[in-house]
Amino acid sequence: MIVRHGKVNMKWPKMCSSEDFDKACAEYDRSDLESINIIPLDEQADRIYVSKLLRSANTARILFPNKKYYEVLEIGEVPLKSFMDTKKRLPLWIWNVLGRLQWYIGSARQLEKRKDTLQRANKAIDLCESEKGDCVLVTHGFFMKTLIAVLKKRGYMLVGNNQLEIKNLQIIWAEK
Repeated sequence: MIVRHGKVNMKWPKMCSSEDFDKACAEYDRSDLESINIIPLDEQADRIYVSKLLRSANTARILFPNKKYYEVLEIGEVPLKSFMDTKKRLPLWIWNVLGRLQWYIGSARQLEKRKDTLQRANKAIDLCESEKGDCVLVTHGFFMKTLIAVLKKRGYMLVGNNQLEIKNLQIIWAEK
């Protein structure tokens, strides 16, 4: 089972300079969740994995209150940085789209390249397969898109997959 973290308690700016965008990304990574009104899941998973980001661990704590969870670096969000240095204020969507495009083509401007994210996704799957039991990954939207692609390539069947948008608390089941 793969779960995207709950909604983060932060309001993104609509327009920002490169410095504003980088600060907003850092603030997002430090921010906690909005209140989640959800019935905890009664998942009989052998292992629950979270990323090092607060929103992942706190989502696991809410969804699986009586379970132990383990932090693994492989399922962290793909870091995002401004695509250029400028004081000019641009719409948020431009920063997001062009930063992710740089990630895709392997630009040195981004902290991680697509090939590195693919490698992390494969390591996360290897970790789950080595468990010989059911695993839950509480992870992040952009990373999940890469993870889903790798799971499909490795022969997994997916249920609950929305290719266009992965919403907060969305659950995807993967089975081989």
